[in-house]
Amino acid sequence: MGIDLTNFQQVLEWVIAHGYPLMFLVMCIEGPTVTAAATFATVLGYFNPFIVFGLSITGDILPDAIYYLIGRWGGLNLVKKIGKKFGLSAARIESMEKHIKLHGGKTVAVLKCTPILATPGLMLVGAVKMNWWRYIWFVFIVTVQKTLIFMAIGYFFGRTYDIGKYIRYGALVPFVIIVSYFILVWLYRRYSQRIINKIEKI
Repeated sequence: MGIDLTNFQQVLEWVIAHGYPLMFLVMCIEGPTVTAAATFATVLGYFNPFIVFGLSITGDILPDAIYYLIGRWGGLNLVKKIGKKFGLSAARIESMEKHIKLHGGKTVAVLKCTPILATPGLMLVGAVKMNWWRYIWFVFIVTVQKTLIFMAIGYFFGRTYDIGKYIRYGALVPFVIIVSYFILVWLYRRYSQRIINKIEKI
C-alpha cells in the first residue's frame, strides 16, 4: 500500500491521490487518521463531507461486524486461541465473557475504545451470541461519536490551512498538519479513556 498511517501529512496526500474507493478500504484499517485527513481534504474541495462521513461510519462498523461473525461461527474455543495471540489468558476471557452477559452495551463500548482488546473482545461478543441488531446498534452509537470528533478535527485544521493560503502564511501549513496529527492522537486516547472510566464507575 505504501502509506505510513502514523504520518498525517502522508495520509492526507494519499487520500487526495486515490479517492473514495481506496479511502474506504484504508478506513477499515485506520479509521480515525484517515477520517480526519479526508475531512481536511473536503475543506480544500476534493471530497464531499457527507460521503466521507458515510464511508467512515461503514468502514468502522464493517470490521466489527466481521469480528462478531467470526466469534459467532467459530465459538468460544476459537476466540480463546485468538485471544492468546493478543496476550489474553483464558481467565481474562472468561471475565470479559461475564461482563458481556451482564453489561453488553457498556462492554462493547469499552472494547471498541481499547485497541488491544477490540479484535478478540468483539469476537467474544459474537461467541456469547449477543443479539446481532443490538450489537450493531451499540457499535453504531460509538462509531458515530468517534467519527464526528475526527471529522471536526479535520475540518478545523482544513479551515486553518485554507485561510493560510490566502493570507500568505503558507509556511505554517506543515506545522499545522503536524500539530493536527498529535492533537488527533491525544484526543482519541482521551476520548477512549473517558468512556472506559465512566463505564468502570457503573
